[in-house]
Amino acid sequence: MAAAESGFPEGLAPQCGSHHVKPASPLINGETIINIQGKTAIVTGAARGIGRGIAEAFAREGAHVVAADLGLLAQASRAGWNYALSPARELERTAKDIEARGGACVAIEVDVSDRASCQNLVDKTIEAYGRLDILVNNAGIIQTGPIAEFAESDWDRIFAVNVKGIFLMSQAALPHLRNDAGVIINIASVSGKRGFPNMGAYCASKFAAIGLTQSMAAELAESAIRVNAVCPGHVDTAMWSDHLSKTETRQEQYGTETTEDTFGAVVRDLVPLAREQSPDDIAEAALYLTRADSVTGVSLTIAGGYVMN
Repeated sequence: MAAAESGFPEGLAPQCGSHHVKPASPLINGETIINIQGKTAIVTGAARGIGRGIAEAFAREGAHVVAADLGLLAQASRAGWNYALSPARELERTAKDIEARGGACVAIEVDVSDRASCQNLVDKTIEAYGRLDILVNNAGIIQTGPIAEFAESDWDRIFAVNVKGIFLMSQAALPHLRNDAGVIINIASVSGKRGFPNMGAYCASKFAAIGLTQSMAAELAESAIRVNAVCPGHVDTAMWSDHLSKTETRQEQYGTETTEDTFGAVVRDLVPLAREQSPDDIAEAALYLTRADSVTGVSLTIAGGYVMN
């Protein structure tokens, strides 16, 4: 087709070069219809919280879901950590609850900081469902404290999960994602867009996750693989209830007595929309990014206006 016929001005028609061009999605009544029914998605950190919410949402949309988390591996990994990592029973419950509602889900243990474990997860996914279309890198951990006193071992552990985990899981998944214009979604944080005191390691890891998202998006576009990030705000997960609420003396600050009351007070004080974000909110954002054919390299903030940029 000539440039003039394509609707572009003379000399400005897009040049595809060696890029793989994905066909336009089908249209119904003029609207693009993209769904994930029959596709296979790995969700790491899926035993509870945001990961579980994403796994449940994908299953409702007809995807075959692989819910991945530490499981029994958590017994060793949580030793000496500042809050309880998800036990095996929570991972099993996620899969069973999804199946009880008619969804397709298998639970597979993974340590995202270990290359062999990541490869094993992908291999078992292919054995179970024969394909891999979507990777959600949600697994993450947190530790806080003054930078002058922060333990090097804690710094290394945070980066091993929050950053290296994205790298290793994406490497293992890429040979299969390349087969059918796959999608990678990295769960970052508003802490990857704004620095907070006593959260140097966590903030640095989430800034790194966003940078890695952008780099991968630019690199993998020629294979029609889209890479995006979601940046949650205030979600009442174990990170908050078991750690953040206890380390920032918020109960004293807001005059509250319970973790739940403190969380509500923080949200009302800091979030312009005065509402917390839920796993379902983050899942909706992830679903959007699986469907948004022209979106790559973005970091979508879901924070009720807490961070605006």
